[in-house]
Amino acid sequence: MRLVTKAIYGLLPRLPRIASVLVFFLGYVYTSAAESEDPPALETMPMAALEFLDNYCLNCHDSFEKKGGFDMEILGFDLASAHGFKQWVKVFDRAREGEMPPKNRRQPGAKELGQFLEAIGQEMESADSARIARNGRAKTRRLNRFEYENTLRQILDADWLQVADRLPEDSTAHLFNKVGEMLDVSHVQIQQYLKASDFALRAAKDQAAHPAKTERFYAREEPIMQNYLNYRDGQRAATRAITPLIGTTPQPEVIRGNEPVTVGDANPEMREMEAFGTVSGTYTATTKYDFTRMDPPVDGRYRLRMKTYTYTAGPNGASGGPDHGITGGNVAWWRPSRSEAFPGKRSEPVTLYALADSGDSRWLTTFDSFPEPSVIERIVDLKAGEGIRPDAARLVRTRPGWKGNPNATPEGIPGFALQWLEVEGPINEEWPPASYKALFGDLPFEVDDAGSVRAISEAENRDSRRLLVRFWERATGERSGSKGSKPYLDIYKQARELGMDFTDSMTTAYSAILCSPEFLFFDPKPGTLDNADLADRLAYFLWNGPPDEALASEQQLTRNSERQRHAVRLLEHPNSNRFVDAFLDYWLDLRDIKANAPDAALYPEYYLDDLLTESSVLETRLFFRELIDGDLPVRNLVQADFAYVNERLAQLYELPTFEGVHLRRVSLPEGHPRGGLLTQASVLRVTANGTTTSPVLRGAWAMERIVGIEIPPPPSGVEAVEPDIRGATTIREQLEKHTTIASCYSCHAKFDPVGLAMENFDVVGGWRDQYRAVGDDGEPIEGFGKNGHSFVYWPAQPVDSSGEMEDGTPFSSIHDLKDILAADDRQLARNLVNRFIVYATGAPVSFSEREEVERILDTAQTNDYGVRSLLLEVINSEIFKIK
Repeated sequence: MRLVTKAIYGLLPRLPRIASVLVFFLGYVYTSAAESEDPPALETMPMAALEFLDNYCLNCHDSFEKKGGFDMEILGFDLASAHGFKQWVKVFDRAREGEMPPKNRRQPGAKELGQFLEAIGQEMESADSARIARNGRAKTRRLNRFEYENTLRQILDADWLQVADRLPEDSTAHLFNKVGEMLDVSHVQIQQYLKASDFALRAAKDQAAHPAKTERFYAREEPIMQNYLNYRDGQRAATRAITPLIGTTPQPEVIRGNEPVTVGDANPEMREMEAFGTVSGTYTATTKYDFTRMDPPVDGRYRLRMKTYTYTAGPNGASGGPDHGITGGNVAWWRPSRSEAFPGKRSEPVTLYALADSGDSRWLTTFDSFPEPSVIERIVDLKAGEGIRPDAARLVRTRPGWKGNPNATPEGIPGFALQWLEVEGPINEEWPPASYKALFGDLPFEVDDAGSVRAISEAENRDSRRLLVRFWERATGERSGSKGSKPYLDIYKQARELGMDFTDSMTTAYSAILCSPEFLFFDPKPGTLDNADLADRLAYFLWNGPPDEALASEQQLTRNSERQRHAVRLLEHPNSNRFVDAFLDYWLDLRDIKANAPDAALYPEYYLDDLLTESSVLETRLFFRELIDGDLPVRNLVQADFAYVNERLAQLYELPTFEGVHLRRVSLPEGHPRGGLLTQASVLRVTANGTTTSPVLRGAWAMERIVGIEIPPPPSGVEAVEPDIRGATTIREQLEKHTTIASCYSCHAKFDPVGLAMENFDVVGGWRDQYRAVGDDGEPIEGFGKNGHSFVYWPAQPVDSSGEMEDGTPFSSIHDLKDILAADDRQLARNLVNRFIVYATGAPVSFSEREEVERILDTAQTNDYGVRSLLLEVINSEIFKIK
């Protein structure tokens, strides 16, 4: 890697570096000089606006009063500065919404207010339009790490490639990781891009060193499962972890050590029937049934086949004793028997994770295991060296000293049996692999002793020039790459002079291209985008990655009809799920869902419930996908008559239950509280902290993310309202005290009511009529959690979800809140359009573009503000077509 870096930086032309330093210096001098000038005074405003300020604003916001720390006289009417313009937008909006002057002050008449808004609005629109014409509406920005990964996948013909986790986390603005101000490049990032690109290139070429092969790994031969079979190093927990089975017949003599764990390849027929059974879900500290003997040789796409079934262990098993828990020891009805088993009574949901040497796991897929032995097949992307961790996610996650099993019945304990895992891959549809051809075309190759592919060239000068031109064009989209690729040909030559062979020298040059400004940055000229830039914008909007050949070669993208035709095509492609996932991860904070783990004491039924966590995120993704595909009205964001659920979510939502891990669309009964984002488990979880819920946080989140009301940060020095987990006071009582302060009430009135209407939902989204507490008043609730340990909590005070919106509209429940929010579907649509525009263009809607947003809404109104219609109208808009 050091040699690669040396070769790249040793050959970068000196002049561009000097030029960039000069540009930075001159920009600094210019900026400093500009900022040293006094801002234009208020007297430069139109007379009607100045009179309005004198009558209604300056008595509080002059240089003497400075109420709220806002001094209009110092600010001046400075529309040239970004800060000044932003402040005047706030003035305009607060005056238009009637928030200023305050209600206890003299109020302007409608005509007077209208004249003021028109006077400053015209000046602001002119200034903003001039800025956009001069500089463009969005700043130059680099690819974020997910865009970088998807772009590499396409350029290298390597859909399986995973490099995003090798790059630093991207900063966000306006909720998304798409905004230029936050996507700069530091020397640290350049280093990481170099490492990531070098890794990707070597993974791509080394696919050719590993023709696909198929290996079968039997559960009985996995060391980690054998370790749980009987006493090992004094680990008493092993006596109830694993049971060797032939169908539903336990093999006590294998546990006793009198028979081998497996017959091995000496008896293929019996080997095929052997299984390990467990009544536990995977829990890292105590019970793991991982496949670790597999060793994917290279990052790539693999086909997994797994043979499993479910069974029922008998009750009245033992722990300890002289016979490994088969006889004697501490017998309990809820412990699984290791000598008695029956056919399974139901299916069990199973999750497969990729398991790294570090112990980190990554979700791959889920499936249902049934009482009859069956083989499931999935195609997944694995990294080199990863194992597979199955998890029977509904079963208890036993911990040392467990005292019970919530799934146990007097008739038996549900269990899950593993027979074998088969791994085929890496899968490549052609040979040599497409990823090798993306780098070295039709050149032959050999594999060295270290397992690395070395391309063979009989004419290195010709091949290096030819391949670098092709790669440059592929990476940058330029149609004639001989000129652009020349500096990278020099890098190749320098690497050869440093002693690197042809393959590594080419990889060095390729890596430099993948870190070049032409590859890393979106940098269109101010004004209307050309076909190439529009293709990039459309593809990175709907695919979070580069355009395909059909889009890149389209020469009519400036026409709305052609742009919309391609947009529909892109939305119908599986790659559009990247848009759905990324958009929701940032708009709704779904990426943070694991940060709010439910508290083990107050919410034991949710503790360690990964199936619920994963299902809830998938629900929101499928729900939003349905809104797009069906062009459903935007009011469904808050008020829908359907939901996507599986067995676990149906149980949480108190809907008719059914077996199965896969989510399906179900109609909600009339009067059911679910339907829409605000009542989905994922949203309710990311807006709680795992221990308590806060109407302040949930209300502010909902009003900002769903309704589109800007919520200012709380003033410094004001303590947060923390719910009382002892149950002595309700959050409503605490809020009533907090908002008696006028300055607090003015903001809290905007969002507290929404949060209060959501208080019937606990930290993960279950319905509640009472709060929970850790106190000891009243009748306790007792039981056994998923960790096998007893729990107790106390019901606290009743939940009151009634209230009054800021405008005085009363509500008594979540149903009323939904009615209120859905009634203003234009505002819901306006917010969603604003979010789409930030995500698509890398900049928020500016002041002069508000009228265009209203035009988008007017057009989409004919389709009841359908979500797909809104998205397509954004693509048709003037905003989308300019930098």
